[in-house]
Amino acid sequence: MINVYASDNWSDKITSLLSSDDYKVYDKDTYDKALATNQWVIAVKSGEERLVIQTTLLRFSEFETFFNGCNNLNGVTVGKGLTVGCCSLIRPGTVIGDQVYVGAGSIIDLNCNIGDGVTIGDNVTVNEGVSIPNNTTIPSGSVVSIEE
Repeated sequence: MINVYASDNWSDKITSLLSSDDYKVYDKDTYDKALATNQWVIAVKSGEERLVIQTTLLRFSEFETFFNGCNNLNGVTVGKGLTVGCCSLIRPGTVIGDQVYVGAGSIIDLNCNIGDGVTIGDNVTVNEGVSIPNNTTIPSGSVVSIEE
């Protein structure tokens, strides 16, 4: 069972990937009633808000790495609370910070650095060697490259 912290319907992006028997949703008024031994997924749109919730309300909690991508994360360094949507690919050498969301169908190439609280939309391509700063939101369909 996974505890899902939600503040709006954006959480449907996460819960739609789970069976209804696999999670229970909580908010700012009910999170303290959750089973403490369950891991959390913070299903909030803002990466900055996800980080605040992690370090305040849920500071003593464990966080689920919710991965529904198409590889196994071998060679990828992952922070707390990573959520990856269906059919996404994250290649080796990449470092991912805390409370990062990667939307469905996205590709993060070799040796990228994804900061804390980053939100990457659906069908995004992050080219090799790119660094994305903390609390950045990359819109769906974007291609992110290193400027030359």
